[in-house]
Amino acid sequence: MIITFVFYFLFILFILWTKKPLSLSKNDDVRIIIKHGYTAKKIANLINEKCFSINVRNFIWMTYIYNADKSFKAGEYKLSNIDTPFNIMNNFISGKCYYHQITFLEGWDFNQFRQALESNIYLKKTITNINDSDLMKLLGSQILSPEGLFHPDTYYISFDTTDFDILKMAYEKSNAIISKLWKKRKVSTTINTPYEAIILASIIEKEASNHMEKAAISGVLNNRLKLGMRLQSDPTVIYGLGKNFSGKISKFDLKKDTPWNTYTRYGLPSTPISSVSKSSLWAALNPESHNYMYYVARGDGTTVFSITYESHNSKVKEYLLKSKENK
Repeated sequence: MIITFVFYFLFILFILWTKKPLSLSKNDDVRIIIKHGYTAKKIANLINEKCFSINVRNFIWMTYIYNADKSFKAGEYKLSNIDTPFNIMNNFISGKCYYHQITFLEGWDFNQFRQALESNIYLKKTITNINDSDLMKLLGSQILSPEGLFHPDTYYISFDTTDFDILKMAYEKSNAIISKLWKKRKVSTTINTPYEAIILASIIEKEASNHMEKAAISGVLNNRLKLGMRLQSDPTVIYGLGKNFSGKISKFDLKKDTPWNTYTRYGLPSTPISSVSKSSLWAALNPESHNYMYYVARGDGTTVFSITYESHNSKVKEYLLKSKENK
């Protein structure tokens, strides 16, 4: 009877211990890294090393009781003095890690993706010396130019995430999005392949300041493609100039032929010119039906459309004049 009472008394104390917040010797949260194969004992000792006070024996018994001693997921975890041993164990089991992040912006070119990966201090660097075409081969892509094939978004980083892991996530997300949108494209579109859709979407991404005008701009580009007109998109010229672009496009720039110059060449550029948002892809595959053949930016984030060249030319002069007056 006494033995049973003592057992239950100790068990209650044990349960209370599992629910009691940890004692932290300083107020700041701390982070610990759990690697594959870490035992309950090693983890408890690691917690104690990080300014917490946790009973190692109790922690080991708790993991045995809940059959969790072999279920810990590797990762970087954040601990605070409001955490209980039971909460911590559950976080280790569920993999509720502390994540850093990296963000790729819509309209970035692939060099900017590379720079963001290289400058992120939380990523393991594995692709620094791998060129773009070899990188695409590693991803299993038949297209060896990386431009436009990675979805701009925020991606989360655990302690062992590599730069290649992030690119793979962005590549797979891009493929998933285009595959889904491709099934919902307009029959009347001039686009013949998903890759062509990405190329057109990248032009729309760069041309449209206003989200609501993307489909209308896509309509103009589609109308031009149907009639065999040059697209004459300034962003394609700028992309082709690369580091030689001075910051202000000139008549000489428009005449300098590159695989992306849509003033000197017909049809779509040879590759996309930037990363693309989902809305730009949708617009590329679902152009607005209208008779406009031209557009020009007003300078206030909106666009004005024209059917004839004469009307377009007068509007170009009008907004150029307003632009000079506002300087």
